[in-house]
Amino acid sequence: MLNQQHPLLNTIDSYIEPLLKRVLQTKRLGVCYGLIKLDSVSSSCNRSKNDCFKLSIPYAGEHLVWNILFDSQYPDMGPDFIFNDQNFLADPDIDTLSTWVPSLAKWNPNDTDALLNVLSELLLYYKEHQVHLLGQQGDRLQFEYSTLVGETEIYTNDIEVIMLPLGTKPTEARFLIRISMDYSRLPPRINKSQNDEAMLIITFYGPDWNRILPQLYLSKTLEDIFGGPESLHIPPFPPNKYLMDYVPEVKKFIEEKIHNVVQSFERRKSFIAVLIILQRGSILEYDAIEFNWISILLEHRDFHFLIHFHLPSTFPKEKPQITLQSVYHMTSQGTLYKEVLDYTLYSPRWPITIMVDKLLTYIMENAVQKFQANSIKNRF
Repeated sequence: MLNQQHPLLNTIDSYIEPLLKRVLQTKRLGVCYGLIKLDSVSSSCNRSKNDCFKLSIPYAGEHLVWNILFDSQYPDMGPDFIFNDQNFLADPDIDTLSTWVPSLAKWNPNDTDALLNVLSELLLYYKEHQVHLLGQQGDRLQFEYSTLVGETEIYTNDIEVIMLPLGTKPTEARFLIRISMDYSRLPPRINKSQNDEAMLIITFYGPDWNRILPQLYLSKTLEDIFGGPESLHIPPFPPNKYLMDYVPEVKKFIEEKIHNVVQSFERRKSFIAVLIILQRGSILEYDAIEFNWISILLEHRDFHFLIHFHLPSTFPKEKPQITLQSVYHMTSQGTLYKEVLDYTLYSPRWPITIMVDKLLTYIMENAVQKFQANSIKNRF
């Protein structure tokens, strides 16, 4: 399967292939989820099989491009590296490698995880390199980093930093911060993911690093359950505020989102439960996982019709969409005639039992006769 996703794997020398395959199967090397990409391959000695390749590794919202150079003539030797950041390990000594990259200093070609371990250690050392560069840019950035890890619940393994552009005088300092939250309280979902995660990217720029751009990135399933990108307006980050104060604000923002989602789920579940109790013999079908909709069949003076209740993710703040559908009359498109009910009789503060009763009463006493007349008039 992996060879189908990465056809270049079939061109790799057989002794390197299991090492590389293990790397490409890894879903997280650094702070955030993201697969390592195999960009290109080549041969060091013009053989039919390749022993050199280029990897693209997610880091701090960027992709580090690292060239890994094996030599098929010496399969027991570890690889050399060429980094797209030319200042990183430009002239390494054996003590540095032994301390920071022990899996390379004591290379074991028989260990399937050998290359993965080297990349993990190199990435950790690269972060240390970037933190060192950050400390050379003045007090503001160093203070931001040290207080973030010292005064908040954020740990060093939740953070990646990078100075951009690479290899020259930096004009941007970027912090990628993993916001750890308890997502187990979120209600069941049809498309549930095991990788629910929130990442905060803070970019500092300007002459005194006092221009700040915060961006919040959520996994797709979290983004959907919170109402889409348009609902994720995180607090502003003014120049006189610091990360140690701002990150807890963002955590509180996400916590409120989780609370609202849980509350809405419970209210939707209650709405459908009340309908089932009141109209037990009329229920056709309903969403028993996320409780987003329910359909019932009712009768008024020998006129049978369907009612579809669609409960929005922000219910009860946003009222249900109610659609009436005839079981008799077809449109010119060959579908059963239906209308979306336009009603103003609604308050999100009503208890659910009263809400359901008022909506059903309104439909039966005010809406159904007009709908019946329209369905007859518009029938095909």
